[in-house]
Amino acid sequence: MTEKYDYMFKWIKQATKPERHIDEVEEFAKKHPVLFMKYHNLFKPIVSLDETDEKYIEAKEKLIKLFSENEDKFRPVLGAVKEKFAGKYF
Repeated sequence: MTEKYDYMFKWIKQATKPERHIDEVEEFAKKHPVLFMKYHNLFKPIVSLDETDEKYIEAKEKLIKLFSENEDKFRPVLGAVKEKFAGKYF
């Protein structure tokens, strides 16, 4: 079964640093600094660790919860990633 946010994890894992700093992410960081810091800290293991690593799995679970609980706030970022990177990373 495909998870709802799989595309985000593929993008986080594979995108270059400049690709992860798209305008929508920068705007999100300005509007929601605390939420952005939680997101930013949780995506570090996604970028650097193997998908089977326990810390990766834990971070992914926490990010899914963060996205789900704040989907209205993340909507511009989620939509931008789908639009800009479909076909490249997922």
